Amino acid sequence: MLANLLSDVRFCLRGFARRPLFAVVVVATLALGLGVNATIFSVYDQMLLRELPVPKPDGLVNLASPGFKQGNTSCNDGGTCDEIFSYPMFRDLERVDGPFLGIAAHRYTDASLAFEGETATGSALLVSGQYFSLLGIAPAAGRLLDADDDRVDGEASAVVLTYAYWESAFGADPNVVGRTLVVNGKPLTIVGVGPRGFYGTTVGEWPLVFVPITFRWLANPNAFPQHADRRSYWAYLFARLKPGVSLDQAAAAINAPYRSIVNDVDAPLLTGVSEQQLATYRAKTIVLTPGNRGQSRIDDNADEPLTILLVSTGLVLLIACVNVANLLLARGSTRVGEIAVRTALGASRARVVTQLFAEALVLS
Repeated sequence: MLANLLSDVRFCLRGFARRPLFAVVVVATLALGLGVNATIFSVYDQMLLRELPVPKPDGLVNLASPGFKQGNTSCNDGGTCDEIFSYPMFRDLERVDGPFLGIAAHRYTDASLAFEGETATGSALLVSGQYFSLLGIAPAAGRLLDADDDRVDGEASAVVLTYAYWESAFGADPNVVGRTLVVNGKPLTIVGVGPRGFYGTTVGEWPLVFVPITFRWLANPNAFPQHADRRSYWAYLFARLKPGVSLDQAAAAINAPYRSIVNDVDAPLLTGVSEQQLATYRAKTIVLTPGNRGQSRIDDNADEPLTILLVSTGLVLLIACVNVANLLLARGSTRVGEIAVRTALGASRARVVTQLFAEALVLS
């Protein structure tokens, strides 16, 4: 059986060598259909289907606070400007004994890295102390950042490498732990390496390193905003629900302290607003959404166009397959005489079918 199959494959290759145009057209047609589908599906999977590579991602929730914000707002690929909070508000919520096991903040920033004369540019992810513990991930080497690394605003001493950067720049050498990496001109100690395949919780971003969120002011102490500015919104937040707490229960529980902070602390800082704007601001609430797929600027409105695009490329592949089938049928019609001779010489129907199947297999 195997010998017959190998013989059929050799025969097919000789036939395609004699008529290369047919094989090229078939392969190019299939490659076009499959390539487009693979590309679009990878985008669809990453944006809409793939969960974060962390334990129990269904327990994660993203926080947003839609509505009027007076002051400076800075949002990026982590989400819209409805989803950013001030740093002081994050710290206030972090201290609340509410429905969450904890709340974490994060933010991307440009990064220039230097290690023993070798430099690299990319992005760094500013993360709060509970970021990794709430995700429940383990380091590939050393340790990850924890609450001790972001206790003091404006101070930071540790950095964690992403696994990909560790492999490409350091050859996956575990001995780099404990050595110094210069990030945006500031020397930080490499304390660990993130797990393979983990790049953070923002879809479509691939940082090189993770640094404490307090590094924001260490790198540029004179930059606006300062850490105490409650009217500067830039931090993205997520949390992990306590066991047995639903999304609706968590929203009700966190909004009680949040509304108190908004009304007692933030609202008096507003200037030049109308009574209606003030009333709207005082009524602000936190909106919770599932965080199992991370955070991004892609909202629910993207589901439909991406699905339509995926279906459209599927139709392209179907058309390509129909065209290939037509080509094979056309080629088969020119081989009636050849097949008749083979049958007359004693080839069984199954043997002829096996040969034709081998041709299709080789083309695939």
